[in-house]
Amino acid sequence: MPYSTTSAKPEWIKVTQAAATIGINPRTLKAMIRDGRLKVRTMQFDQATRIHRGDWEAELAKRVSAPASA
Repeated sequence: MPYSTTSAKPEWIKVTQAAATIGINPRTLKAMIRDGRLKVRTMQFDQATRIHRGDWEAELAKRVSAPASA
């Protein structure tokens, strides 16, 4: 069988998908990216802003593992 039936995760995800994973408005997420509070690569595909999945997952991991400040 020349083709695999397993589907890999797409390399780029929509801002709406990313925002939904953390429960915020996509506009808030875009503002965080624009202000530099999130360090992720973005790209425009089909009039939708998309975030590089690896960057997004790294930012989430960094924030989850960061100690809470008192």
